[in-house]
Order: sequence, then structure tokens, then C-alpha cells
Amino acid sequence: MSSPQTGAVRFAAGAALVAAAAMAANVLAYGLRLSGNWLLDAGENGALGALIALLTVATVLQVGTQTAAAVRIAKGDTDPAGLVTLGVRLSVATSAVLALASPVITAVLHLPGLWPALALAAAVGPLNAAGIHLGLLQGAERFGRLAVLTGVVAFGRSGGGLIGLLVGRSAFTTMLGVAIGGGLALVAAYVLSRPVRSVRSAGSPRMGDMLGACSAMLAMLALVNADLLLARAVLPAEVSGEYAVGAILTNAAYWAPQVVGVVALPRLAQGHRRALPLSMLVVGFVGLVAVGACALFGSLAVAVAGKGEYAGLAGEVWLFAAAGAGWALVNLLLTARIAGGSRWIASPLWAAALLEVGAVLAWRPYSLTHTAVVAVAAAWGSVLVAALLARSRATAPLPLPAPVA
Repeated sequence: MSSPQTGAVRFAAGAALVAAAAMAANVLAYGLRLSGNWLLDAGENGALGALIALLTVATVLQVGTQTAAAVRIAKGDTDPAGLVTLGVRLSVATSAVLALASPVITAVLHLPGLWPALALAAAVGPLNAAGIHLGLLQGAERFGRLAVLTGVVAFGRSGGGLIGLLVGRSAFTTMLGVAIGGGLALVAAYVLSRPVRSVRSAGSPRMGDMLGACSAMLAMLALVNADLLLARAVLPAEVSGEYAVGAILTNAAYWAPQVVGVVALPRLAQGHRRALPLSMLVVGFVGLVAVGACALFGSLAVAVAGKGEYAGLAGEVWLFAAAGAGWALVNLLLTARIAGGSRWIASPLWAAALLEVGAVLAWRPYSLTHTAVVAVAAAWGSVLVAALLARSRATAPLPLPAPVA
């Protein structure tokens, strides 16, 4: 039997591997988008950007099913094979819906034919199905295998897309590369999750858990990107372009500490009381560093995120980092609520999104600073609400045992 110190070292090593894999995944995703900027003409690149955005929304099922599966595996009350079956059904349904909607997608996004939209539908299925296998490994705390599979899925998605982009120089071949890479990644996922799938449990997976987690993750995605969409709608084109550069820093501050929630989720599901406070300290520290770095080195942050023509944004980039840091804490608290089996977890998030939209539209005159300040207020207001909800659940009285007859 391993000592507690040995177990802690293995846990930390696994967490570091998952962090490295997540960072590599983000670099690959950014590389794919940047390559499109360089290799495609404006029209084709616009189509690719729209397809990638739609891919991001459609594959929120991957994150939701991963989270729900990890919770059930950590609690040990669900048969892994049943989870895999349910994940496949949801993934096939998503691809089928997108395939049927391909004529509408083609018309709305002004695509040069049905093939790019059909390739998108083919790519979404295997990527979403891989989410269950990621969740099996996460819930079982097999972090070494989880890191490997995270890298494989990222390479299948972004690496496959990059290969397709280099070969065909079009949005269609890029999506086709994503579809092929996603299929290969799903095969690898099946192999890597085999040790967890071999464990049997009498419980059966619940569709409600999956859909609830997916709805919450979709709401989270909408919140993180709502200000960028609003800026595009209410600000002049050149100012919305500046806002898009700042939004890169929002996403960077949001995604940087995501590995904390990934590693903490099994402990949260098992009811470890120290897991959430410690995780919040780590995520909060990362956010503080991000905000401080942007405040002190705003010009450098803008130079990394965009071109020299956005230098005037340097004094306000800390606002974008502050919003991302707030959303990172909200995401962690959301993960804790999913792990605790809370219901209607997405409702406060959708309410926050509506309040943010109303605040941006009501604050005249429209400006970059006003929109960014509203985003920060929405993020940290949501942190406060999420923390109060988490505290109320943590301090709720435990149910009394039934009297013995």
C-alpha cells in the first residue's frame, strides 16, 4: 500500500500532466485559427471562423458529458458501459441534427456549398463521444491517461484541422481534417478508458444528469462570450475589433486555471470539504496574477494578443483579465454544484446573461470601456451569487435518519 505522501506526489504529478495537456490543447486551437488568418483569403477565412465558432458551441456536449460522467464515476454509482452507450446516443443525435440543418447553416453562414456544413456535422459526433471517455478517466482519477487522451483529442481536433487546412486551403478540407482526426481520437479514447470500463456497477446513467451539465456548460460558454457579441452589435467596427483583441485576454484568464476544476471534481463529488476552498484559492491566485500582469504590462499583453495598431488598448486590458478571472471562479463553483447534484444549475447563469445584455444596451453612450466594465460587473456579481449558493448548500442541515421500526 502506498503512503499518503506517495499518493500526494502521484496526484500532483497527474495534475501537472493534465495541465500541460490542456495548455497544449489551447496552443493547438490558437494555432489552427492563426493559420487560417495567414493561409486563407478573407472570404474563406470568414467561413472557417464561423464554422469553428459553431464547432465550439456544438461540442459543449463533450464538456458536459465529461463532467457528468466524472461525477458519477467518482461516486461509484453508475455502470461505465452504460455511460458510454448514453454518450454515443447523444453524440449521434447531435451530428444528425447538424446534418439535417446543413442547408440552413450553409445559407446563414454564406458557405460555398453543403460540404463544409456536412463535414462539421461529421466532426461533432466523435468529438462529443470522446467526452464520456475523458469523464471516465477523470472520475477515476487516472490523470496520466486523462492527460494523454486530452492531448490526443486536441491533436485530433486542431491538428487534424491544421493538416486539412494545409492540404486543401479551404474551410471544407479543414473541417474534414477535424472529422477524421476526431474519429481517430475516439478510437484512442476507447482504448485508454478500458481499465475504467472494466469496473461494473449496479447503477444506470441518467439522461437528466447529462443534459443538465450540458445546459450549464452552454450557459457558461454564452456568458464568457456575451460581451464580445454585444460589442460587435453596438460598437463601431474598428472599436469592436479592439474589443476582440481584449476578449482574447478574457479567454486566456478564463481557461488558464481550468485544470484546477478538472482535478478537483472527483474530490468534490466525494464530498471532501476542503476541496472547494483550496481550489478557489488556486483559481483566485491565478486570476490575481493575470490581472496584475495586464495592469503592469498592458502594452506587452496587447502586443501578444494583437497587432501594434491596438496599442491604445493597453490601459484597459486589465478589465478583460478581471472578467476572465471572475468567470473562472464561476466555472469552478458551477463544477462544484454539478458535483453536489444540485438542480437547475444553469438558471442563474442564463439570468446573468440577460442582465448583462440589458446593462450593456442601457448604458449610453456605447463605448469599449462601458462594455468591459459591465462584463467585469457581471462576472464578479455571478461569483458572489454562485458563492452564496455553494455556501447555502454546504450549510444545509443533513436529513435525519429514518426511525428504526
